[in-house]
Amino acid sequence: MIDSLAIVTQNEVVIMQLSMFSNDSQRQRKADYSLSLYDWSQKLKDASSASMQGDFISDVMPESHIVTYKSGSSAKTDLLGYMAAGANIGICATDASKPVLSILASYVSSGGRAFMDSGAFRNFKAKMKNPDTPPVDFDVVLSRYEDVLSQCTSSCGLIVVAPDIVGQQAASYALLEAYKDRITSLHVRGASIMVPLQKGEESLETHYYRCKALLGFDFICGLPSNAKAVSREEVLSFLDIRPSTVHFLGTAESSLVHEAQFRSPRTHFSCDATLIRKHIGKNRLLTEMQRQITEDVVGRAINGERHSRADDIARWDETEVLGDLLAFIDILSHPEQKRFAERLNTTIANLHSFDGNDALWAHLNEVNYGYAECKVTGFVRDLCAKFVSPKVRRSVVSELSTLNII
Repeated sequence: MIDSLAIVTQNEVVIMQLSMFSNDSQRQRKADYSLSLYDWSQKLKDASSASMQGDFISDVMPESHIVTYKSGSSAKTDLLGYMAAGANIGICATDASKPVLSILASYVSSGGRAFMDSGAFRNFKAKMKNPDTPPVDFDVVLSRYEDVLSQCTSSCGLIVVAPDIVGQQAASYALLEAYKDRITSLHVRGASIMVPLQKGEESLETHYYRCKALLGFDFICGLPSNAKAVSREEVLSFLDIRPSTVHFLGTAESSLVHEAQFRSPRTHFSCDATLIRKHIGKNRLLTEMQRQITEDVVGRAINGERHSRADDIARWDETEVLGDLLAFIDILSHPEQKRFAERLNTTIANLHSFDGNDALWAHLNEVNYGYAECKVTGFVRDLCAKFVSPKVRRSVVSELSTLNII
């Protein structure tokens, strides 16, 4: 009897164990996640193919080509990438640093085309989230326009946007009156002026004519195409007066843009589009290209190899660094030496107190329990990645811009 009960109990235990194992297996399957690497090469091919379809139309029908300004980023590295691709650039004057403004002036002087926005649209979006957001300081904006112009040896490729308030025609006209003299001065100095034609009591046609009369010269007509956008009917009606130049603000090429071009074939059309942002972030093309290529460049640099995406990486040869650590430390900047000392649990003074590499290594191994080489290697890799990442970013932005993906 006891043996029989024991057998039953053991069977029950086995069943319970199998049941538990089965449940664990199911739970484990639910928790599984993919470790597959983002295939940026294939994504690039797909995006490039889609872009080429639009380019094919422009090649077959060159008269249908719309000049597009690449906006959405005022970061120095991204702008340098766009410039390397010869792209038309759009930046927000309130975001750009002084070095970026200087780079922009140099680009325009060399024949590039650039579009400087006042930040009115960004301010409009900020006010929607927080009504207490202060208005745009147009004195600062115009000063930045003037700063860029003062650095240009040729300004024919520069467009600056006149002060305005999104969705407020009367208030925008009042700003035009207030800043008339400075806007006129920018025009006289060679910049092309864009006046956003906001909707209001007056029709776009009437508003255009009074702005033109106020300024005393013709300008690029900016048609809002995002927030407080003008309608298709308003656009087509406005084109009946055959304006010389029209810019669709905040939109890429669209059916309306091409319809407008067909409606007024002698008008020069352009637009600006923020394409770069949708390719930034985890599992997105630009970010993943930059991350994976940076890892590849670092790996090659550490092994003393070259890479087409980044030059001047010979200093990161791991064999050379480990063979003459004192020489490597000497070429580091003071902040880098400080970080190196902190990583290796020592001080800058200690690093410079040794006459030979053997003595330095002995000290570092002593304070790092024999793991000095591992820590040095990790530091070199991290610093190398920091050095090459902007170079890779510039290269990737240039490539994606050339392919008209961003």
